[in-house]
Amino acid sequence: MATELTRQGRSAGVVIMLVSILLVAACQESPEQAEGTAPMVTDGAQLPEQKFYDYRLIESQAGVRQWVLDSDEMLKYPDRRDVELVRVHMDFFQDGAYYSTLVSDSGTADLTTNDVFVWGHVVVTTHDGRRLRCSELTYTNEDGLIRNEVYNVFDRGEDVITGIGLEATPDLDYIEIKQDVAAEVGDETASEADAGGENE
Repeated sequence: MATELTRQGRSAGVVIMLVSILLVAACQESPEQAEGTAPMVTDGAQLPEQKFYDYRLIESQAGVRQWVLDSDEMLKYPDRRDVELVRVHMDFFQDGAYYSTLVSDSGTADLTTNDVFVWGHVVVTTHDGRRLRCSELTYTNEDGLIRNEVYNVFDRGEDVITGIGLEATPDLDYIEIKQDVAAEVGDETASEADAGGENE
């Protein structure tokens, strides 16, 4: 009886060993990918098919420069018409003259529409020092407006306006904050407003 149990145990051990060898052999054959298969994926993230450093995108109309976008890195992924951008610097022009700059940590640019979406410490600064700060922003190339649905801080000198949701021109001449609008007015602006009220 003891001998029979030992033989069965050995047979089971041989079977397990053979199965293990087959599994190891199958795993060793898998690294070679057949041609035409999907790009390699690492930790669930698809690798870019193209990567460029010091990338520049320029928009012009009738030969007149509208804006220039510079990025430290541009990543192009398969089956996507937009590209990912690492650190964005975007200068805006009107009639060829510079008027504002947008900077952010990250972004994407749609190479078909030239729409740009940025996020992470987004700041728009005009040539005369007005400044908009937020966490994300979309620039729509067709109408030339910037928009978001997040919290915004807009300051011009000592005046600060805050609120949620925004539509504006990149020169910040037109700016509409949609919800929860609050304003802090500096002493100089308040004095001017009081003086104007008295004159009226």
